Order: sequence, then structure tokens, then C-alpha cells
Amino acid sequence: MNLILLKSLRVRLLLLVLVAVIPAWGVIAYSASEQRRIAIAEIQRNVLRLAKFSAHGEEQVLQGARQILIALANYVRTADDNPAGSSAFCAGLLKQFRRYANMGAVKSNGDVFCSAVPLDKPTSAADQSWFRRAVESGGFAVGDYHVGRITGKPVLVLSYPYRVVEGEPPAVVFAALDLKWLNQHIFEIESQLPDGFTITQMDENAVILARRPDAEQWLGRSMIHNPVFREILSQETGVIEARSDEDIPHIYAFAPLHSSLRQRPVYMILGIPRHMAFADSNRIFRRNLTLLGIVALGAMLAAWLGSDLFIMRQVKAMAQASRRLAAGEMGARTGLGYGGGELGQLAKSFDEMATALEQRQSERRQAEMELKRSQELFRNLSTHLQVVREEERTRIARKIHDDMGQALTALKIDVSWLNKKLPNDPDSIHEKLQSMVALINETIETVHNVSEDLRPGILDDFGLAAAIEWQAEEFQKRTGVECRTSLPTDEFDLSKEKSTNLFRIVQESLTNIIRHANATEVEIQLSENGGILVLEIRDNGKGISDAAITHPRSFGLIGIRERGHSLGGEVNIVGIPGEGTRIVVKISIT
Repeated sequence: MNLILLKSLRVRLLLLVLVAVIPAWGVIAYSASEQRRIAIAEIQRNVLRLAKFSAHGEEQVLQGARQILIALANYVRTADDNPAGSSAFCAGLLKQFRRYANMGAVKSNGDVFCSAVPLDKPTSAADQSWFRRAVESGGFAVGDYHVGRITGKPVLVLSYPYRVVEGEPPAVVFAALDLKWLNQHIFEIESQLPDGFTITQMDENAVILARRPDAEQWLGRSMIHNPVFREILSQETGVIEARSDEDIPHIYAFAPLHSSLRQRPVYMILGIPRHMAFADSNRIFRRNLTLLGIVALGAMLAAWLGSDLFIMRQVKAMAQASRRLAAGEMGARTGLGYGGGELGQLAKSFDEMATALEQRQSERRQAEMELKRSQELFRNLSTHLQVVREEERTRIARKIHDDMGQALTALKIDVSWLNKKLPNDPDSIHEKLQSMVALINETIETVHNVSEDLRPGILDDFGLAAAIEWQAEEFQKRTGVECRTSLPTDEFDLSKEKSTNLFRIVQESLTNIIRHANATEVEIQLSENGGILVLEIRDNGKGISDAAITHPRSFGLIGIRERGHSLGGEVNIVGIPGEGTRIVVKISIT
């Protein structure tokens, strides 16, 4: 069914329209791919801007913390013997600067003696990185992210050394920066992002330093075993696609955050659900596909309707004219106007061809009539010649048989009489007379054979069946080839012309068999079926070829066919290689 549809010209036109639309679909798909690439690049630029923004904010925090710690160090140095007063001073600063979780001072041995957050037990900071770095560097230092021993909160401690007495180990003032406040710019950015976006800060050990939303759940959590975060650590900068913990496809853009506040690499990660990241490109893609579908549908509709008006009507007219022409209606024409287009020229060519065919058909019919008239004249002439020849044969046979035969018989009688009347001597005369009698007998036999060959008297006296049986016996005597006959017991009431022609067909067939067939058996059958006389001659020879049957110089076969046709009958000659030849002649008895 599909192949039948593809044969339709209209369907093929629609397919061409679809093929023409395919490049547009490819352009739309490519545009959608480019828009997605641009969206990913924009996400990457956003995370880089976010990292720079965060670094800038941290630099400002760093500068402010340094000024506060210098002021705090100057105050504590002058009030070293008053821990309570120093703690109260720190508490006052803490209220002014909410970004800090705690402020205080540490003795040179690491013991905390001053704290804005009250101490419930003695606390040492000797093992803290911020304390060691401040002592070792002799200047402003930043510690590692950790949970404060005094506050119990995730903090980043900033420290600054000072000396009460020159030459002695320095003491250290500190300010514990609350990580929640440190990342407040993330909160501001989060408020501007739609639901589903995530912002994460992670250190080189895959520890979450900041996360929005759900900060409490993620803060301080190690993600070293998470494949997504391991991939981020291995690339440092880039964009990857992965599934979130909720098994939702996400796009993660990440970049390192560089600031003086951070002593180790920190990564800013922006997570966006894939469907949201590509929402605009998908919307444009769907819109373009819809528009293209509408355009394609309109083009197909125009092709469907336009093809009927501008193409199919002309094609159908030419197809109908072709069918009429094929059916023999030589006057069939398209009836279309001849324009300058291809279809108009095709219609013109078709009509010209039909006119030429009509003319040739008329000429062919005229030629056929002439040929038929010539064949009829030829067959009439052939029939006439056969009739004349048979009549001449009959006349000659009778003349020979009657006149010459009677004369020879009388001569034989006279010679016999002389042989009896002559004296017994001499013997040489009697021998001569006996030789003359023998020669006369041979001549009489020859005359009889010639007369039978010209026109067998048995055909006229006893009919066709008897003549065929006699001819078969004579053929077998002369050639030694077994010749069987199957003949009716009752004689058919046939005209002299039909009997003669059928007998001559038998004679010609037997002559061809002895000349060409190399047969050992021949069978002749004569029968009647529904008023049709059937003569069949079969042999077991080598079998005549098709080329020999149709050869223009096969005069014997031509004669057989012409005799059959002259009787208004049918002649079939069939040869099977290696099996023999079969000749069948059918004529009407009446």
C-alpha cells in the first residue's frame, strides 16, 4: 500500500515539500543547540561574577576586621590587668559588629583571658591555626574554618599579635567571623533567584562552607564521596551536568573564589535545574517548531490544492488521452491549451504524437488491406494452380494409362502372337521376342507407376481412407519404415478438392519424413469430431526445429499449410527435439 501511495505524483510533490522543510528543521535544532550553549556560557559567567563579588565582599570584611583588631589590641594592651573590662569592651564591639560571633584576647601561652562571649571554663587557643599564624608571622593572620570552642558556631577566626613588654612572646587578639554573616551576600543573591537554584561554597576538602537554601542542613558537611563534588574539585572551573540528590537533572557551574581572607582554595558553585537553565531555549525551540509546522502544513496544503490546479489536471487529461489512445481510439487528444510551460509543451508533443500515430495507423491499415488482398490473390492463384495441376495430372495419368497402356498391351499381344507363329528355328528370334515381351511388361509397369504417382486411381475409385492406406503400404515397401494407419471404416463424404488436398498433405509429409526425420516409425490417423475432420501424421524422428518450421525455403511445409488454408482449415506443426514431429490438419467436413 505504501509503495502504491509513493507512485502518486501528488504524494511525491508533498514529499518534496517535506524534504524542502527538513533543512529548516535542522536550522531550528542547531539554533536551539546554540541557545543552550549560550545559556551554559551565561551561567558560567554568572558564577564567575558571583565569585568576584564574594571576593570583593570578603576583602572589605578583611580590611574592617584588621582595623577592629588593631584597635582592640591597643585597648587590651593598656588594660592587660583588667580582663573583665576588656571582655566588656569586646562585648560592646560585638553588639556593634553583628558579623562577628566572638571577640577576645589570648595570652602569649594561648590561654583566653578576654572574651565577648562569657567563658564557662578555662579555654586555650594554643593549638589553633589562627593563634600560631599570628605569633609566627607577627602580623594579621587568618585561621581555618572550624566550629568555635567558645561559641559553638562555624567561624573563621582573624587574629592580630601585640606585645605588652618588648622582648617577650606576643599576645593575640582575635575576632571570630560568623560564617553565616560572611556569606550574607549569598542570601541577597538567593532572594533574586527563582526556586530550584542553589548556591554553594566548598573548600578544597569538599567541606560545605555556605549553602543556600537549606544552609543548616549542609553547613560543615563533607561531600568528598559525592561524585559531583569530586568532579568539581578535579576541574576547578567549568560546567557539568549531573543529577542532584533528589535525582533531578541539574547543571552545575563552578569557579574558584580568590581573596586575601581565604588562605586555601574555595569554590563557588551555582546549581540550576536543567529544565530551568534551558527554559528559554526550549520555549523558543517549541515556538519555532510550531511555526515551522504551521508553515509546512500550509505549504503542503498549497501543494495539494495547487498541484490539482496547475499540474494534476493536465496530467490527468494526458493520462486519460493515453488510455483512450491505447484502447485504439486514435482520435484521442488532450484538449489542453499549449502554453509556454513544460506541461503545455508536453501536451503539444502528445497531441502531435497522437496525430502521427493516427496517420501511421491509417497507413498501416491501408497496407494491411493491400497485403491481405495480395495474400488472397496469391492463395487464389495457388489454389487455382493446384486445381489446374491436379486436373492436368489426372488428364495425363488417364492418357498414359488409357492410350499408352492400351497400346503397349496390344503390342505385347502382337509380339506374343508372332512368337507363336514363327517356326521353332531359329532360337535367336524367339529369344529376341521374349526379350521384347519382358521389356514391354516393364514399360507397362512403369506407365502404371507413373500414372499412379500423377493421380492414384484408388483415390477417385475408393476414396481418401483407401488411398491413404495404399500410400502407407507403398511408403513402407519403398523405405522399410514402419507406417501404421488408424482410419475410419466408413468413408467420409468429401469433395474431390478436399480429398485431393488431404491426400497430397499425406504424400508431402511422408516425403519430408524420409528426407529429414530419420524416423523408424510413422503413424497416420484420420478421424472425425463434431463435423471436423482431423488428419494427424506423427513420427519418432529427430523432431523439426522452430527455425525450420518458419524457414521461408521450407517449401514442403509451406505447401502443406497453403493446402490446409485453401480448405479453410487449420494446420499445426510441432517438433520436439529427440522425440519427433507432429502435423495436425483440421477441416470442416461440410
